[in-house]
Amino acid sequence: MNGPLASFSLPSVLGVISAMITPAILILATGSLVASTLTRLARVVDRARQLLEDIIQRRRSGEAEQAAIYARWLRLYQRRAAFAERALQLYYVAIFLFVLSSLSIAAEHFTRALIPWFSLSLVLLGAAALCAGTAALVIETNIATGMLRAEIAETLGTAWRDAAPEVVG
Repeated sequence: MNGPLASFSLPSVLGVISAMITPAILILATGSLVASTLTRLARVVDRARQLLEDIIQRRRSGEAEQAAIYARWLRLYQRRAAFAERALQLYYVAIFLFVLSSLSIAAEHFTRALIPWFSLSLVLLGAAALCAGTAALVIETNIATGMLRAEIAETLGTAWRDAAPEVVG
């Protein structure tokens, strides 16, 4: 076969499809991270709203010290939400770059572009965004576990620490 359709041979097309699958798998993995991060963010928002209600109730009942403790926790929830939001933004950027790289693989093949590094660069940039988003989520998780320890200690006091020293460690 001669002419412009000669580059559309079955092995050639299958090679392009195979090359486009790698970014698609990365898109799927990143989408899973988006879903779990959205769930985490929803829990943070729900707990922050509950704390807001608790602060209002404590202030009305004259429990200023407890309201101040809850206000400190609320600031930590605000930080958690910011890190989860940053992770989501980076995950969405990664998905965009992976989709763009998949499309550029096809475009490079069919236009016989002389810049094969472009698709690879997009995949690498997407992977970097994925790593940065995951780092933000690690920080959010560390804040969450620290808050959990603080809430347990505040709620149960020293009796809990004395009864379970191996857990508090």
